[in-house]
Amino acid sequence: MPRDAAAIVDPFASGALLAPGFASRGLAPIAVRSAPTIPEVFRSSWRPRDFDAVIAHEGDVARTADRLRARGVRFVVPGCELGVELADELAWCLGLPANDPSGRGARRDKHRMIETVRAAGLRVPDQRRTSAPGEAVAWARGRGLWPVIVKPLRSSSSDHVSRCGSEQEVEAAAQAVLRSTTVLDEANHAVLVQEYLDGTEYIVDTVSRGGRHLLAAVWRYGRPASSERFVCYDSMMLLAGDGERQRALFAFAKGVLDALGIRHGPAHCELMWVDGVPVLVEVGARLSAGNNCTLSRLCSGRCQLDLTIDAYAAPARFLAHSDAPYVLERTAANVFLIPPVVGILRGAPRLAEIEALASFAEMQAGIEPGAPAPRVAGVVTLIHADPEVVAGDVERIRHLERNGLFDIAPVA
Repeated sequence: MPRDAAAIVDPFASGALLAPGFASRGLAPIAVRSAPTIPEVFRSSWRPRDFDAVIAHEGDVARTADRLRARGVRFVVPGCELGVELADELAWCLGLPANDPSGRGARRDKHRMIETVRAAGLRVPDQRRTSAPGEAVAWARGRGLWPVIVKPLRSSSSDHVSRCGSEQEVEAAAQAVLRSTTVLDEANHAVLVQEYLDGTEYIVDTVSRGGRHLLAAVWRYGRPASSERFVCYDSMMLLAGDGERQRALFAFAKGVLDALGIRHGPAHCELMWVDGVPVLVEVGARLSAGNNCTLSRLCSGRCQLDLTIDAYAAPARFLAHSDAPYVLERTAANVFLIPPVVGILRGAPRLAEIEALASFAEMQAGIEPGAPAPRVAGVVTLIHADPEVVAGDVERIRHLERNGLFDIAPVA
């Protein structure tokens, strides 16, 4: 007799971890591909052998839903940002736990997202959506407050996000967005220009079931002190969930989830702490990216991936975690390696000093001698029982970046 199944829409990046997770619960994982090609950013994480079947969605939601129904699918989950909208539509069509698809646009389009949350009475940045670079410039000029942020409406991974300190920079950034496709291979028909939020940025990862929201993890971003190129953040550190600020961030995140109609599944909420209160940056209605899920499991026993599977396959066990703060037994951080100047990368002669750090766990570095130095050249994962050791090692990496970690030949 065939097993009950779970469908994962675009199971790339962290969403690829859902396949073995559901399989361990006795559910057959089914992959749904929303498009015929896989964006370059996700190709390394696509593992078709992990699935009992791969179904190509060809534009007809009802037909794809029928194919999933025939395979005994009981749950439909987005596997990455690209699959958020289709997952809602398919689950709704099948009568399964689903976020109302009528609000799916506000869960992807960043302008609609901000305006929907604003209408709920929560603090969000000022913004303007436009298809004309000149209008973006006029909006920024009219505000008279610099810098501003320019970014695409429907992308991820800091794709084409620019901090602009002048009208010329706004125009150039807006033109760059409109001339490009996103890292998700979607065309940019408009651009978003927003108020720059000057504060400390946090991530609140959650999982929901029937509108009941559980806290999975809280991360604090580090913002680069200086660089020739804008980088949104250069580190992220896992925090305990029971601090006063963490409680305020989670309460705000729950209001955002309710405003956007995220009643089922994982969410990745980016919030800025400004003048003593949270402000929304944006939300991804899917799992947190990278190794965040596995790091939080390793350090606290609580994991967004595990909670997501419980929310669908074992709701009683999911609800048993309600209102219980997670306690860190170890602290973790991901530190992004940021070349301090623009130029040709000749090497990275001091990487071994990073590997010798007390909290070093692993490193992934993209060092290509002779190529232009990338904006981000790699990521270092740090884990230690003492948070002061982790914080000190983050500062040592920053010191190395300023003092010869990268050998870069300047260019005009």
